[in-house]
Amino acid sequence: MNVKFKMPKFGRNLTGGSMMKELLLTILGTTISIVLTFGTAHLIEQRQAEQAQRQTAMMLIHDIDESVIVLEIMAEGEERQKSAVQYVLDHFDQLESLPVDTLYTAMTMLGTVFTDENFFDDSKEKVFNSSQDTWKNLDDVSFVDNMERFYESRRYLEAMIAHSLQWKYPMSQEEYYDRVVQINLQINSGKQTPQASYAAVLKEKLKDPKIKYYIDCSAYRARALRQYAQTWKRLSNRNKFIMNIDDEELAEYVKKSQRIGRTVSKDDLIGPWEYEMSGKDVYHYDFMKSDSFSIKMKSHYANPFYSGDIIATYIVGGEWDIKGDSLVLNYSPKSIKVEVDRSGITYREEMRDSVETFINNHFQVSQLTEKTSKSLESRKDTFGISINKAGDKIEMVRGRSEDSHNENVSSFYLKRVKNTTK
Repeated sequence: MNVKFKMPKFGRNLTGGSMMKELLLTILGTTISIVLTFGTAHLIEQRQAEQAQRQTAMMLIHDIDESVIVLEIMAEGEERQKSAVQYVLDHFDQLESLPVDTLYTAMTMLGTVFTDENFFDDSKEKVFNSSQDTWKNLDDVSFVDNMERFYESRRYLEAMIAHSLQWKYPMSQEEYYDRVVQINLQINSGKQTPQASYAAVLKEKLKDPKIKYYIDCSAYRARALRQYAQTWKRLSNRNKFIMNIDDEELAEYVKKSQRIGRTVSKDDLIGPWEYEMSGKDVYHYDFMKSDSFSIKMKSHYANPFYSGDIIATYIVGGEWDIKGDSLVLNYSPKSIKVEVDRSGITYREEMRDSVETFINNHFQVSQLTEKTSKSLESRKDTFGISINKAGDKIEMVRGRSEDSHNENVSSFYLKRVKNTTK
């Protein structure tokens, strides 16, 4: 704001009264200018402080909501496993005729090949506990108390899951891994069907009293997870009420916090891109002006039966569109093409039958084509999408899009291909 005041002209002949009037006007103008300057600065600082407070509050509320989702996923998994095990127990004399998915799900209730005691992302908790600015920003005792209760509750639940016998898998990680390796060898060699392999382990293990006890505790585990989730939901809703934050504002905060880069236009996307899944497996994307796309996926498969890799190449097409900040892919099952290259493998002569059986069971082009085509029937993928400033890298986020606010997101990155020769 520019405020101009007429300054006194001291070169003029002024009477005493005129001089005093000019001086008072000058002092008044200066005072008003100072008040306006510092008042405006104070208002700006106050507004920035309020924004920082809301940003901090929404970050912490979102942490509660994300943790609730983790618990709900865990509870659903627990109930799904218990349902599968109960079905297996009810048909114990017919295990080899049960669906392989049911047998596999029942098997996963007994153990795991991967153990991680950190069920939650604790980065925001560390910010809450260590940053003085966070405490200053919040400036609400009830809100802070609720967050302390939440983090204390979450730490307790993590410790209980990690150390309580009612929560620990009945099979050790080493034993479960050995069983999985044996099952895979039996299936890949063609010596046993998947149903027979899983059934053999389940028939043995489901008679173990320790495993029976773990299964009997399933309802308790699922109930505990849902009770904790409900308690945390109440804390989240209470904190939203305290800070006057509605669901729409929080959803917008989450959306912005997950977005990196700028919004993508159609012109940005046209051309070839690639996504390197690992050191060997690469996906090639080609987005064309006609709104059609093709994806060429090269996957490498190793196996103890042979040295080297079998390379399976899948090519699929369809139509694409940009909707807001989202990329929509509509697949065409009829476009599927599959190629299998086994020229890069070697094996000992005595392993020939096992290798041929494995390839016949898993790498028949017609079977892979049919299976992939079926998986793409009526399938549409929607990704949140943004591009970096250089225009050569794209972030694609599954679970966050213009019409979806799923908190369980995963992201991957495409880089532009300068040389289009593949």
